[in-house]
Amino acid sequence: YQRRVRGLHRGTMAAPPSYFVDHKKGEVNELRALLQNPDVQRDPQRKRDVLKRVVAYQTLGIDVSRLFPEMMLATATNDILQKKMIYNYIVYYGESRADLAMMTVNTLQKEACDQIDPMVRALALKHLSGLRVPNLAEYVVHPVTRCLEDVSPYVRRAAVTAVLKLYHLDPKAAEPMVPQLERMLRDRDPQVVCNCICAIDEINAVSGGIELSKTLIYNLLNRIKEFNEWAQCTILDLVARYTLSLIHI
Repeated sequence: YQRRVRGLHRGTMAAPPSYFVDHKKGEVNELRALLQNPDVQRDPQRKRDVLKRVVAYQTLGIDVSRLFPEMMLATATNDILQKKMIYNYIVYYGESRADLAMMTVNTLQKEACDQIDPMVRALALKHLSGLRVPNLAEYVVHPVTRCLEDVSPYVRRAAVTAVLKLYHLDPKAAEPMVPQLERMLRDRDPQVVCNCICAIDEINAVSGGIELSKTLIYNLLNRIKEFNEWAQCTILDLVARYTLSLIHI
């Protein structure tokens, strides 16, 4: 009897009922209908709830890539929470749906450069630089260059991180931005400074990392109280490296 029960369990695990798969397909079709529903589009809370379901399915490993056209159209919103979920979805499925993802590039470019809200500018740039589609570098260079000089420190932080992403995508496109990152080591915002240190150090890893000088080290130490604990550890690591370099001279 026990053997028969084990056999039944094995059979259940090996071949899940077909109705389960059909049920999931039905739910994806239901989500498509909701995303296309004008009443849902006019109600921010209902639209958020639908997007949360899409992201939840995505997180569980359920393929919701068929919703890509509807999610692209949903980018036309001023709701920051909706944008976060939509951009997350686009980046997640961007590589497998590169043809459709390319159609969102212009929207992300425009929002990264022209949006009034700095949160949206930073969010758009973060996800634009995170896309993995062919020839993306040429579309990223201008928004990143512009956002490095943004008045908002939040946007500048995202821009520095985007330079590093661009470097891994196309090193030749990112290398001309390194001098700007070096100038930003004196930025008013400590998190921007820390991001610059990490980005330059990684970009210049082959040549030994960030170029250390007495002026840079003193400047960082004079401001060390402005940095968070993680950034302070990064700075102290630079100090140790600089000290060792002096010993070996």
